[in-house]
Amino acid sequence: DLLTKVDGANTQNGLSKRVLARLQAGAFRSLCHHLRNRSDEVQNMELMSISGFCRNCLAKWLVVEARKVSDQIGADNVASSYFLEQQQRTINSLDSFGYDEAAQYVYGCSYPEWKKSHMKKATDEQMEMYNGSKHLHAKHDKELLATRSSHDISSPAQSPPSDRSQKAQICIKEPTQQNSLLSDVCCQDVDTMVSPTVGVTQSMSASHQMPRPPKGGLSLKVGILTVSDRAAANAYESGDLSGPAVESTIASLIDQMNTSFKDQNIAVAHVEKKIVADEILDIKEVLLHWSGKSTGTSDSDGSLKGSYDLIFTTGGTGFAGRDVTPEATLSILDRECQGLMSWASMELTSKQPLATLSRAAAGTCGKTLIVNLPGNPTGAAQVVEILFPLLLHAIKDLSSSR
Repeated sequence: DLLTKVDGANTQNGLSKRVLARLQAGAFRSLCHHLRNRSDEVQNMELMSISGFCRNCLAKWLVVEARKVSDQIGADNVASSYFLEQQQRTINSLDSFGYDEAAQYVYGCSYPEWKKSHMKKATDEQMEMYNGSKHLHAKHDKELLATRSSHDISSPAQSPPSDRSQKAQICIKEPTQQNSLLSDVCCQDVDTMVSPTVGVTQSMSASHQMPRPPKGGLSLKVGILTVSDRAAANAYESGDLSGPAVESTIASLIDQMNTSFKDQNIAVAHVEKKIVADEILDIKEVLLHWSGKSTGTSDSDGSLKGSYDLIFTTGGTGFAGRDVTPEATLSILDRECQGLMSWASMELTSKQPLATLSRAAAGTCGKTLIVNLPGNPTGAAQVVEILFPLLLHAIKDLSSSR
C-alpha cells in the first residue's frame, strides 16, 4: 500500500485529514484525562525530567494551535468573501485564547488551584534529575503564546459565553477510575476495548449519535459519476480528483468498520467510475443505466450488467448556470430522501459554512440508492464519511426486497 507522510509519520493511505484530526484530538483528550486522574502521583517536574514536557507544555501547545488555526482561517479568502463577520468572530476568539484558558482544560481546574491541591515540594533527587534533563525540555515561543486581541465586551457577538455553569463544569475534577499509574490501554488488545456501539462511525460525528453499520455480510456494487465540463474535456492537468477521492474514502471506511465490528463483513465487489459534462441528458443516461432502468451495453470493463447498489455523483450541486446534477437526479428518482442531505449539511456547516449552499439530492431509483456530492474532492470525502454508515442501512433494506 502507498504510504503518506502526516506530521512526519507514515500512515496508511486513505485516512482523510479530517479523520486524522479527530484521531489526534481524541488522543490529546485521553492524555489530558490520564494526567488529571494522576495529579497527586505524577508531578510536572517528573514529567519534564523523563519526557521533556509537562501539563503546562500541553496548555501552551493548545494556544499555539489556536494561533495556527486563526492564521489559516484568516487566509481563507473564499470564506471571508461570504462570511466576513462570522470569520472575524472566530479569529477574535482564537486570538484571545490564552494560556489560562488552555490550562483550565488541561488541568481540569485553574493552574493556581491545581498547584494548591496537588503540587509537592521537590526533593533533592528530583531537582537533580530535572536539572540534568534540561536538554530535553520543550521550548515555547513567548511571542506566539501572547494573546493577539481580547474580546470586545461591548459587542455581544464577540463576547464569550456567559454560562457560568459551563465554566464551572470544566473545573470539576473527573473521578479517578483506577489507582494504577498505567493508562487504561496499556498492555491491552485495542480491539477488545472498542464497544460495538462506539466505533468508527461515532467518531465521525461529534455532535450526534451515528448508527453502527448493519450486521452481516454486504457486497456492494458502486458507481461514481463525476459531473464536470472541464473534467469531461480533460482540462485538468491532474485529471479528475473527486471520483478517486470518493473511492479511496469508501475503501478506508469499509476497512475501519470491518476492523471495529467483528459481526459484519462489508466488501466492494465492483466500482465503476465515469465522467460526463454538465448536461442533464448525459447525467440521466448514466444514472438510469447504472440503476438497471435502461437497456444498454455493459460497463466499461464488460464485467457487470444490471443495477448498482449505490451511486455517488460529484459536482454540479451549486448555483452556477451549468450546475444541473440535482435536477437530473430528481427527474429519475422514484423516492427522494431529503433527510440524508439535511443531515450532511447540518454536520458540515459548523466546519464549512459554504456547505449550506449545496443543492444536493438523494433518493432511490429502482433498487439503487443515489447521492449527490460536491465537486470539491475534500468536501465529497467529508460527506461520504458522514453518510456512509446510514447508506449501508438503506442499501440493506433495498437489497432485502429484491
